[in-house]
Amino acid sequence: MENLMRVCRSCRAVGTLLLTALSWSSCLPVGEEAVCTAPGLGRYTISFTGKWSQTAFPKQYPLFRPPAQWSSLLGATHSSDYSMWKKDEYVSNGVRDFAEKGEAWELMKEIEAAGEKIQSVHSVFSASAIPSGTGQTSTQLEAHSRHSLVSFLVRIVPSPDWFVGVDSINLCEGNRWKEQVTLDLFPYDAGTDSGFTFSSPNFATIPQDTVTEITSSSPSHPANSFYYPKLKSLPPIARVTMMRIKKRQRVFVPTPPAMVRMGNEIEDSLSETPLDCEVSLWSSWGLCTGPCGKTGAKSRTRYVHLQPANNGTPCPELEEETAWIYKMEQWDRNHQDFLDSAPGLGLFVTVTTYSDEVLLSRLYGSQGAFTFTSYSPGEHIICLKSNSTKLISFGGSKLRIHLDIRVGEHDLDAVIAQAKDKVNEVSYRLEHLTEQIEQIIKEQNYQREREENFRMTSEDTNSNVLWWALAQLLLLISVGIFQMKSLKDFFIAKKLV
Repeated sequence: MENLMRVCRSCRAVGTLLLTALSWSSCLPVGEEAVCTAPGLGRYTISFTGKWSQTAFPKQYPLFRPPAQWSSLLGATHSSDYSMWKKDEYVSNGVRDFAEKGEAWELMKEIEAAGEKIQSVHSVFSASAIPSGTGQTSTQLEAHSRHSLVSFLVRIVPSPDWFVGVDSINLCEGNRWKEQVTLDLFPYDAGTDSGFTFSSPNFATIPQDTVTEITSSSPSHPANSFYYPKLKSLPPIARVTMMRIKKRQRVFVPTPPAMVRMGNEIEDSLSETPLDCEVSLWSSWGLCTGPCGKTGAKSRTRYVHLQPANNGTPCPELEEETAWIYKMEQWDRNHQDFLDSAPGLGLFVTVTTYSDEVLLSRLYGSQGAFTFTSYSPGEHIICLKSNSTKLISFGGSKLRIHLDIRVGEHDLDAVIAQAKDKVNEVSYRLEHLTEQIEQIIKEQNYQREREENFRMTSEDTNSNVLWWALAQLLLLISVGIFQMKSLKDFFIAKKLV
């Protein structure tokens, strides 16, 4: 009996251990992140530092209407059940409004709805806007062990739909709160607007795209404001620091960004991005500036697309002129000298490159000028031949050709260059407007199709409603006739009539 009791006690102990193990295994975290078991609340001071300077990002840096600045910061502490935004995923309507216009009402409603329905949001925090590209703003946030993730957004102003922020950064590490978290921030595209530059007009992306990180080579288009093909990666455009508040620390009072002075720690960390000069292709050769047969020159030009900055490659010469002035003389036996050639004598000119590409092949008169354009450097072969063997034989097979070759480079007048740069900028904007017009035409066609479908549906519905009304009317008349007949039969049966 005692042995049986011992066996029962051992069975109970084993069963208790099994139940404990099973219950513990059901509480183990799923995935790589461990469950936060930090005691109490984690209170932090979050400081956002803008590093968007003209030296770090010189290309198309906005200086006015509006100048470079940051919107207000909006964030939340939440659990893994909620996501404010995520890379390679579509943004919500609230994030779209915030990224495009800086409007936070819809995003606040979404955060509050997530907190009420699934209890996934613990607190919401915000910080004041920064009126310049560089500066600081700060506020406080509070995290819970079940809501230890932090997400926030700050809009880049001006921009189509670009922003910086963090997505679900964990402030908890096992059973303790992290003392400090510092992150460099880079620009993101919300995928709702197709603008390429900071000041691009509203150009909705249809269909909507996912959130993508903007890099020095993506989007791969020279018109993009963050396009720096010689850089492996962009310098950080902002930085965020979350510092834990000690229990005995004084209560934090948010400081307006205008009162925060940019200290040495910000100035020293601002990087300088070299910006190389960008010029257009050579134009076609212009007209000769001298009279026919005299020394003259033809010129071609190119214009500056982008001025250099931060010790970038300087602009090359913007104007180049090349002139080939020739005069052919024929040997005269009587005078024993070279005299002006006969009227019928001409010169056949052939110019080829080192790869046997023919740049010029043409017959000219006995004197004049010729030019050619080569878009690749290297050796060029110029062959000169007479067009008449009879005149050469008559003249003693002697011809003398005077060549005046002039190759020079000269800067354009600064005022003219600036005017042409403005014209070039306008041409870029016209191309962008053309793309927008095409997109608007597509949207109009889409709206026409929708209106046509709606009209057809309305007409079908109206006809169906008409027939249904007629059917109801006939049914009512039939019911009325039947009731009147029944009433008449009832009166006859009761001998009331």
